[in-house]
Amino acid sequence: MENRFLLNKSIWAVAILGSLSVAPMAMAANATNADTGFIAGSTLNAKFISDTRVRSHNDNATSDTYDRLNYSSYNAILDFNSGYYNNFIGVDVAGYLAGDIYNHSLQNTNGQYLNNEISFSNDQDWGAGNGPHAKVYTAAVKFKIHNQFSGKIGLIQSTGNGTVGNVWAFVPGTYRGLELNANLGGGKLTYFWADKYTAPWLLSEDDYVTWANTQWNYLHSLGYSNQVGKLSYNLGIGQATDVRYSGETQSENTTSYKVYTSYALNDSTTLAADYYGVHDKVKYNGMGYMAGLSLNMNMGQWSWLSQLRYAESKNGTEVVPRTIYTYAMNNGSWSQWWDALSDWNQSGEVSFYNRLSYNMGNGWNYYMGLGYGSGMNSAKVGYKSETAINGTVGYTVQDGMMKGSVVQLHGTWLTRDETKASTSGKQQTDVRLQVIIPYSFF
Repeated sequence: MENRFLLNKSIWAVAILGSLSVAPMAMAANATNADTGFIAGSTLNAKFISDTRVRSHNDNATSDTYDRLNYSSYNAILDFNSGYYNNFIGVDVAGYLAGDIYNHSLQNTNGQYLNNEISFSNDQDWGAGNGPHAKVYTAAVKFKIHNQFSGKIGLIQSTGNGTVGNVWAFVPGTYRGLELNANLGGGKLTYFWADKYTAPWLLSEDDYVTWANTQWNYLHSLGYSNQVGKLSYNLGIGQATDVRYSGETQSENTTSYKVYTSYALNDSTTLAADYYGVHDKVKYNGMGYMAGLSLNMNMGQWSWLSQLRYAESKNGTEVVPRTIYTYAMNNGSWSQWWDALSDWNQSGEVSFYNRLSYNMGNGWNYYMGLGYGSGMNSAKVGYKSETAINGTVGYTVQDGMMKGSVVQLHGTWLTRDETKASTSGKQQTDVRLQVIIPYSFF
């Protein structure tokens, strides 16, 4: 069975890449007799990213602090997007090189470094720095019809209209599937389907370790987004079929639900609400969901963000807003992200986050944030509350050859009020220096 899957996957990849290589030549040959939008509408962009990080934990009985992550890694990305030949069909191809400049992160007994989600790993948990390696993360044929219908098929990413999203990283993960879009009733209707997914820090789905080796048949989602006056919304329903988690003998179908809406009170203030729920009999014994409220205020150079969040599952398991529970196996389209170490997702936890930002208008920008959560089952998770303070200092180059390049320093301090000795990370610090250099060839 596995050999047959690998054969099918190889045939799929060869067919797509073959069509991508032949199509431009065929279209160029016919350019004198047909629309040349394929070339004229093309873009070729590059981006170099370096991520230098030290994440320290203090979660042991001796109160010793140690570095879980201590690395400097890079992604070098090349992204080609064609125009549409005859205003109908085109191709997208993108890939990247990833590796470590240095790595002094935590090691296991085999001398492998802890996965850092930036450089390639040779399994889901360990092996960071296994490179450099190159990987194609997009290889798709796309089409559009009279600006009413559009789609893509191949190695793709989701546009997030519905319940399926892309895994967090500088480079998105890769779904093998298709997406179809239709302009309907003033809004956009999207159907997404995939039968495989690979996280961006893994070369193939074969690199998922035993605990993460979840089997599934296909994942699909239907989403609709629209804006009516000052009100915008995104509704979605999704399903993963024949999901069998590691260690389970039976498979099941899981169902995801998405409701997001935002309302502009005025030109500077927006209110939003987000709900993401998953019915999963194995992980949640039923329903697990996250619900959130957001307030955004822009006051010239200053801006203010307040967000409130609640997580709940039927059996008390921490909630992850994605259709398939397993880490890095897929992702959902939950809107809130606080970049504050914790996922703030324990069942019963009520958490809030406040952030004050300032943009100087000359490329420099700053923010400071505070998060707090409590209400979880402390006997189960080992702590009764958690608090985080984070902040960022960033600079964006305003002109010249390096225009658009970003340098930013981000830091987070997280502490948890433990009720028993545990490995939950009772105190963590995280410092990251990121450099992002974009370049457009055409």
